[in-house]
Amino acid sequence: MALPPLYKYLDVEGAKLTLGNRTFRHAKPSDFNDTEDLTIQSIFPEELQTALKRASDGILDVILKHLNDPPTCASPMREKLAQIQALLRADPKLAEWMRAEIKNGGLDGAYDPAHMQAVAEATIADVNEFMQGWRVLCVTTHRDSEKMWSGYARNHTGIALRIEPNIEKDSKFQKFVPVVYQAKRPPLYDDTLEFVAGGLFGDRDARSMAMMNKIIYAKTLPWQHEGEYRLAIPIAPGEEPWNTLPYHPEEITELNLGAAMTDADKQDIVAKAKAVNAQIKVFQAKKDNEGRIIFDQS
Repeated sequence: MALPPLYKYLDVEGAKLTLGNRTFRHAKPSDFNDTEDLTIQSIFPEELQTALKRASDGILDVILKHLNDPPTCASPMREKLAQIQALLRADPKLAEWMRAEIKNGGLDGAYDPAHMQAVAEATIADVNEFMQGWRVLCVTTHRDSEKMWSGYARNHTGIALRIEPNIEKDSKFQKFVPVVYQAKRPPLYDDTLEFVAGGLFGDRDARSMAMMNKIIYAKTLPWQHEGEYRLAIPIAPGEEPWNTLPYHPEEITELNLGAAMTDADKQDIVAKAKAVNAQIKVFQAKKDNEGRIIFDQS
């Protein structure tokens, strides 16, 4: 799917660094101005104790649904599950007896509520910490946003750069993904039994990636005005932590100058932009008689 026009707002200092160094700063999650952004607040859609009760009641149904799938959880749970699966395959009528045994704490710890609660609480902490190993570049579809020019471009004194990925060079900018806005940050799992099934039989790598995507591309409704897209890149194992990545010069195709920029900053930034891409289009933002932001091409 083709991307819409995407813009990166910058204050004057950020503009000079971005153009002068030919790199974009990719933020660490803890640097975001929304303190809940790129975090999870809960694993389940319901309260923890309610979720644990539902997990207890439904674990046998999960096992029956995955009767022929090899368990992927850690030992000794993996071996216990394999034994239960073998018994059920040999005699499906054992299911109701097992359901009663699990409810009463039997079957040699097939379901341990205390352990499940500890796992749930630890998962929240671990995922939030794990997110600090990612770097995120945020852009917007809005070139003429008053809030964006006021906030990210420091009261119209900064700029907005348009980014267009070079497909022939397999640009990383092709991987921008739109943010989904909702009333509250989503739980890690939409369904408690999905958590159980994933923990017992899921592909760990695929499960981790799905969790990361759900966290990265979700924001709450108060931020909907930003029309945000994100590019998220993990720091590779053994790689030194980084905060900037280079771009291809031809991918910076427009320079939009804030309405309140000083002449000195304009001259400096235009010169830096043309040194990056001699074909860059330069626009001057201004306000019309109704206070809307419009642009004149220089």
